[in-house]
Amino acid sequence: MSVNFTACSDDEEEDNRPLSEKIIGHWVLTYEEGYIKDPDYPEDDEAWSHAPKDEYEYFGNFTFREDGTYSEYELDGTSNPQSIEKWTIKDNIITLIEDEHEQYELKVLEITSDKLVLEFYYKHENDGETYAKMTYKRG
Repeated sequence: MSVNFTACSDDEEEDNRPLSEKIIGHWVLTYEEGYIKDPDYPEDDEAWSHAPKDEYEYFGNFTFREDGTYSEYELDGTSNPQSIEKWTIKDNIITLIEDEHEQYELKVLEITSDKLVLEFYYKHENDGETYAKMTYKRG
């Protein structure tokens, strides 16, 4: 008579590093979904849910650096001329800083060693809304 024991382990160990360390690196956009709603012009409302094609809807590929700077890239790998240069992170919110008047907040919904999911939401003065959810793979 013989007895076999099998131990199971997770393929990916839990990463207890701070989010500010996990985010460092190059991220390639693989899927995006979202909508724009404008109560003043409802005929212009739009929604999307697709893998990026030639262009992205809101945010492209990113490289986040340890020194608090980053680059945003077009899907073909060229640098985005309007890339924002600084980033900070607090309470799962990445703040992209263009200057003191232009900032974008992206909520980190999920991060693993090879996957990043970010969410962008903006409420306009006229009660319109912009929402985008972007999924990235580490590049």
